[in-house]
Amino acid sequence: MLQEIADRVFIELDYEGANVGCILTDVGAIVIDTPIVPEDARHWAKTVASLTNKVLYVFNTDHHRSHVMGNQYFDAPVMAHEAAWKEMANYKDTFIERTKNIFKKRPEIQKQFDTTRIIKPELCFTGKLVMQRGGREIHFIHLGGHTPATSGIYLPVERILFTGDLVVVDEHPALGQCDSEDWLTKLRWLRRQKYAQVVPGHGPLCNVEASEPVSEYIRAMRSKVRSQYKAGRTKAEAAVVISQMLEFFPYRAGEKSIIEKRIRAGVSRVYDEMKTLYGAD
Repeated sequence: MLQEIADRVFIELDYEGANVGCILTDVGAIVIDTPIVPEDARHWAKTVASLTNKVLYVFNTDHHRSHVMGNQYFDAPVMAHEAAWKEMANYKDTFIERTKNIFKKRPEIQKQFDTTRIIKPELCFTGKLVMQRGGREIHFIHLGGHTPATSGIYLPVERILFTGDLVVVDEHPALGQCDSEDWLTKLRWLRRQKYAQVVPGHGPLCNVEASEPVSEYIRAMRSKVRSQYKAGRTKAEAAVVISQMLEFFPYRAGEKSIIEKRIRAGVSRVYDEMKTLYGAD
């Protein structure tokens, strides 16, 4: 359901995958992320078209499929962090096929990807970009942590932050490409801010304190994997951590294998971090 969380600031939290948003200015809209499922993406494009007759930019907060697969349904250039562009520049048809495979038990969704095209960023930034457009001040900010590309949008007048996947609520964060120490640092920074509202990458609208469970999860992952590494266990042996982390957040029936795969990628990443930190045997 479309929510207006401030004057001409809209979010939609009910699509499969990442949250999406839309900021209206006097001269057009900034769209924040696009749904992974084509039917949802088309619906989102129609919703935005009902709010404005022009989209200025589509802003992808990350390069992951849950943020970018619906870019083609908007007649506007795509913006993202430079690191996202570097990742997306290498996306081929195999990326779309791997996305289809996620829905192998849902053929009605698989078929929707037959006409999918990956629209890559045309405009990139690195640290921070401030846009003064159509009576609004919009800050595009690099956040990092979750991936080198993770970015958000801050509205200083409304004190609203769109965090991308720096913050997710009531679900397992994806650590497969993370810098876990940097992620913890950024979350501590976030909790010192005085934001009125936080729009997470996944999950309900929240405040800065809602980021604490993500920090707890990352700390737990680091602690458990560190113990495995210091005990001389291999990365494969450290996979026992998967079952230890599985119940940290709820997950839907039928998603256990997907969540286990997500945790496995996180264990692998954090194991490599520990190897770098403490040295190889």
